[in-house]
Amino acid sequence: MNTKRTLAKAFMEKVAVDQEAQQWEELMVQLLAKLELSEEERERAVRHYETLAKQVARKLGVGETDVHIVVQGSMRTQTTVAPRGREKFDLDIVVKLDGDRFVGIDPDEFFEDFGDSLRGLNDAAGDPKPKPRCWRLQYPHEPFYFDVTPALPDSYDITGTELRVRDPDTGWSPSNPEEFADWFCEAAEQRFHFQTMLKAAMDARHQIDDVPSDAVAIDDILRRTVQLIKLHRDLMYHGVSDEVKEGKPISVVLVTLATWAYKEVYRNRHMYSNAIEVLLDVVERMPDYVEYDGERYSVCNPSHMEENFAERWNEDGGKRVRAFYTWHKQLRTDLAALFADSYSRSNEERIRKIFGQHGVDAWKASIAPATSGLLNSLMKSVPGGERRDPAIPVPPGSRKDTLA
Repeated sequence: MNTKRTLAKAFMEKVAVDQEAQQWEELMVQLLAKLELSEEERERAVRHYETLAKQVARKLGVGETDVHIVVQGSMRTQTTVAPRGREKFDLDIVVKLDGDRFVGIDPDEFFEDFGDSLRGLNDAAGDPKPKPRCWRLQYPHEPFYFDVTPALPDSYDITGTELRVRDPDTGWSPSNPEEFADWFCEAAEQRFHFQTMLKAAMDARHQIDDVPSDAVAIDDILRRTVQLIKLHRDLMYHGVSDEVKEGKPISVVLVTLATWAYKEVYRNRHMYSNAIEVLLDVVERMPDYVEYDGERYSVCNPSHMEENFAERWNEDGGKRVRAFYTWHKQLRTDLAALFADSYSRSNEERIRKIFGQHGVDAWKASIAPATSGLLNSLMKSVPGGERRDPAIPVPPGSRKDTLA
């Protein structure tokens, strides 16, 4: 009898764990979906960069077929995120150019000529502002701005994916945003066993009764993880001085490290039972993929190893390296504190650090007296089974505390 009671109690605690994880998943998905670029905004962005391509071709004196827009970054990987009302979406595009006029051109001349071609684009764009490798178009009345990087094909073939872009320190620098995005998207399509099982259970239930209010789980764990860590980074750096903000970990570094970690976690996919466990282990493993040879740091483009996304870590006296590890430590601390409590008993400050005020508002709205009524009734039906607050998922800490 005691063995049966122990098994029953263990089963009900597992039910509690799964329900807690599902509640956090629902909050994350609903919140992050609201912080994404909407379909209407995406369509407007596309119209703007199509207009841009035509003007660039005209002003540079090349044919429209010699100007190829390559969407890169969060728009291509579908990981856009911006706290509404405070910041704009940063949309990255590459303008790949071809034509005889660019043969043997100096990189600085190429960069300046391209910047001139952006001037007077239209009233919506505003004046272009130079950055180290790109030109920024602010679009004052839109919820986004463009960072526009001019590039030449490395092989002088506009259909190729290997590019060269102007760098103020090195002249020409290699780049390959298309294959990098493909690498990320391929990893993002990998699914865990618990997702397959959940889908099968949902499909079986739908055959009986289609319930429109079914909970939404994290259906795309890598993309949601990337959105979450970028949101946490942006909130952490909101309101800091420009000098401090210079060290802010750039998105492509975070995406690369998270993707490598996700691919490693996926190799042990049978060991995970929910998306929160995957998220925590991915975050835990991210620094493992920062390479350091005793002199230089590297986070290379896996599709083009000559392109080091962390190159500037080696040029600023360690400022960006320290900023990355400080941010990562804070992220781990905040996630551990957030998930250590039950969903309904968490506190505003912990949620605000991860999700911002939007997250606090969504969390408050989701809590109701009946949230765990059924679960509590089930727990009380088990001898000695009054509900406890299971510390789940396993918070990130030493590798011994992780699932893999």
